[in-house]
Amino acid sequence: MDFKERLLTTMNHQEPDRVPVMGLMVNPSLVDKILNRETLNFVKLLKKPIIKHIIKFLVNREGFMNKQLAKNFGNCLQAAIKLGFDANWIMYQSMKMGKDYWYDINGRIWDITRYADGVLTSNYINGRLKTKRDWRDWIEENENWFQRNLKYLENFHKTLFERYKDKIFPITHIAPGPWENCWQPIGFERFTKYIYQDKAFLKEVVDFQTDYYLKMVEAVLRAGAELIAGCDDLGHKTGLLLRPKLIDELYGDCYRQVSEMVHSQNKKILWHSCGRIYKLLDYFIKWGFDGAITLEPTAGMDLGKVREQVGHDLVLVGNLDVSYLLVRGSKKEIEDEVKNCIRKAARGGGYILAPCHSHGHIDPTRLKWMIEAAHEFGQYPINV
Repeated sequence: MDFKERLLTTMNHQEPDRVPVMGLMVNPSLVDKILNRETLNFVKLLKKPIIKHIIKFLVNREGFMNKQLAKNFGNCLQAAIKLGFDANWIMYQSMKMGKDYWYDINGRIWDITRYADGVLTSNYINGRLKTKRDWRDWIEENENWFQRNLKYLENFHKTLFERYKDKIFPITHIAPGPWENCWQPIGFERFTKYIYQDKAFLKEVVDFQTDYYLKMVEAVLRAGAELIAGCDDLGHKTGLLLRPKLIDELYGDCYRQVSEMVHSQNKKILWHSCGRIYKLLDYFIKWGFDGAITLEPTAGMDLGKVREQVGHDLVLVGNLDVSYLLVRGSKKEIEDEVKNCIRKAARGGGYILAPCHSHGHIDPTRLKWMIEAAHEFGQYPINV
């Protein structure tokens, strides 16, 4: 079986030749380590006024950034191929550089920092849109950017699908999703206030982001996506950010429309959420999602418990720890956890082994150990 048949067989809850292994690599520092390249000290360059001015000029030219994004995620796929993954996700995100911060198409503010050991990371800081007028003006003023973004999104995926389709399975990751695109540009405090004090405005925001997310799904389907990983971080370490019924009330229709659009093209959709999300899993099924990714173990997500709860109504993707295990765990610890995951979730198909997330401090050697263990112990029929 090749990687594509292995993934698609698994997505149909049938047993392939072995458990497929998916990478979630997006961080340049991790990718550069795998490809034996030196990571550019981007943060240091930005401290030099003349160079910062040049960088700002370049990154605000959409053509330049689109080529750079395709190159960066091409590197991610090359790194995944080198390690032996069957798949890795790819993600297009449109970002620009202001005077003192980065911002994206939805109005989030981002910070790009560099740890002492050289690892680069980007973090959501806040939203630019402090009032209802701010939000409405932003949507109106950036209408053309939103339209161009759909074309860029489609072309990004066409390029990578064509370039890597015979080498690895690129999984489309459309992130952030409708929930994050609603609250993050305006801030969580204001968002939750609108839930109780201005539902009409909140509906306006949700309707816009629902419509736009559906257009993004259409774009990647036109590009040839066969498996989509949607994304909304609805949980945290001990529970959910909103009550499950409230999430369903606000976003249930949106999520159902997304699933229906994907299924209308006979494709499949996984849904990513960090955090402790047991109370959402039945909703995932209700909303029509085909699988759940990445089932964060440090938030108490246990594969055996999840499989017991959902049966084979969801494909499960995950869930090796990236806080300790894949950073500094021993080879035996990694092998034992791979066997544990396979034992709990792989029988009958419907399981893809993967890290629970990605960051620059993950160790490439430990990823390799994970893949080797999956190849050794993940052969069907399962016997671990």
